[in-house]
Amino acid sequence: MINIYCLKWGDKYDRKFVTQLKTNIEKHFTKNHKFHCLTDKPEKDYDIPLVRQFPDVWNKLQFLNFIGDSLYFDLDIDIHDNIDFLAEDFLNFTVIDSRKWKDNKEDLKFKITSNTFVNTSIMRWSLSQDIYQKFANNHDTFIRLYKGIDRFIYNENISYKYFKTDKIVSWQDKNYIKKAITLYNGRYKN
Repeated sequence: MINIYCLKWGDKYDRKFVTQLKTNIEKHFTKNHKFHCLTDKPEKDYDIPLVRQFPDVWNKLQFLNFIGDSLYFDLDIDIHDNIDFLAEDFLNFTVIDSRKWKDNKEDLKFKITSNTFVNTSIMRWSLSQDIYQKFANNHDTFIRLYKGIDRFIYNENISYKYFKTDKIVSWQDKNYIKKAITLYNGRYKN
């Protein structure tokens, strides 16, 4: 059984985004799975109450405290086709490679701003509690130091792999064509 997670925190996205993600996963993921939503406003039977709250996107790291074959999805993605390819390897903590969407690769500004080639709009893991513990033990510093968890993972020597697929695309991609999954990275377009 694969656990599928999403996060609904605050008011940026309303409940329809959770419902749409759940519907799309049921339609495009054929593996045996259970859907969960970590939220500060539980409403549904699949909701998990958010007990410890961090600012903004930092709540996503709490999923890594969960054990077992797991996938996480941001709410602002579109799933257009089969996503079974995401369930290929749960042994390694896996994120999206965003290098193809970055214009300023490894320039001075990139380094000074602690930028990243990691995108956590989709994550895969089975046992990654060490990542959450590293963050939780010093969260005040990391929240001040980095603008989001992607930079934390990239710049703090966290062990990760990239999804090996071309089926995930950002709406920012210069050569954008519809793939299995489209990422909107906080800029959702209907």
